[in-house]
Amino acid sequence: MVGAVTVANLKKELEHLFPGKWLSGGEVGRTLKTGIEQIDFGRSAGLLKRRVTEWVGTSSSGKTTVLRSICANWCATGLNVVYIDTFDRLLASDWCFLNNAKDEKQGRFWVLRSNIDSAVKRDYVKDSLWACEQLIRSRVFDVVILDLGERNIITSNFYARLQRALERSKASLIVLKDDDSFAQSASWGTNSRLSFNFARPVHFELGLTGHSDDIATIMPTIKGSILRDGMAENIEVSVASYVQNRLFTHPKVPDRSTSKTRARA
Repeated sequence: MVGAVTVANLKKELEHLFPGKWLSGGEVGRTLKTGIEQIDFGRSAGLLKRRVTEWVGTSSSGKTTVLRSICANWCATGLNVVYIDTFDRLLASDWCFLNNAKDEKQGRFWVLRSNIDSAVKRDYVKDSLWACEQLIRSRVFDVVILDLGERNIITSNFYARLQRALERSKASLIVLKDDDSFAQSASWGTNSRLSFNFARPVHFELGLTGHSDDIATIMPTIKGSILRDGMAENIEVSVASYVQNRLFTHPKVPDRSTSKTRARA
C-alpha cells in the first residue's frame, strides 16, 4: 500500500515536469492545477473541477496576491477566467498584465462589475449570485471567481443551484471571502477551503543602489492552510505580487486595503 502511494506521488511530480505524459485522462480531468507547488501537491492536490472552493482571509491578508499569481498561470496555459467583482473593489492596474500577451493561445481574464453607482437600490449579492450561475452555465469559462467580500454566506438552496450548474459545465468555482473567523471547517457544500494571512519572516528586495537603506519592496511571508475531507495542512506560499509599485520604498499596496472608501472620479 505504501509503495502504491509512493508511485502515485511520483507520477504526479513527473506530470508537473512533463504535462500530459504521466497521469491518466481521468486523473487530469478531475483536477485544476494552480501552478503553486504547495497547493498542487498538498492536501488539496489542486482544485477539483466542477466543485466549489472557498478562498478566505481577512482584508489585505495576501489571499488576492496568491490568487492573482494563479490566474496568471491559468491564463498562460490557455484557460479563461472571469472575476465577479460584486462590490467594485478590484483595482484594474493590478490585473491588467493578464491580458497583455499577444499569443493567440493565451487565455483571457474577464471582470464583471456591479453598477454600485446606480440610483436604484439593488441587492448586489443576489445579482452576483445570479450572474455567477449564468456564467457557469455558459460553458465559456474554465474558472469563475465570485468575490463576496464580507457578505460571505450562500444559502443551501442557492449552493445547490450552483452545484447543479457546475456539474453540467467545465468550470471550477472559487468563492472569495473576507473571513476573519478561525473556523476549522468549510461552509456547507464547499469541497475545500484555503485560508491565507501575512506572517513573518518579512522578505526585503533592495533597490537600485543595493544598500540596506534603499528597499524597493517589502513582502511578508504568505502562510495559509488547506482544509479538505476533514483534514488540514499548513502551507507557506511565495509568489510574485505583480503590483505596479516595485520602485517605491514602502510596502506593496494590497489589492483592496482602501476599497471600502475608495474615492470615485
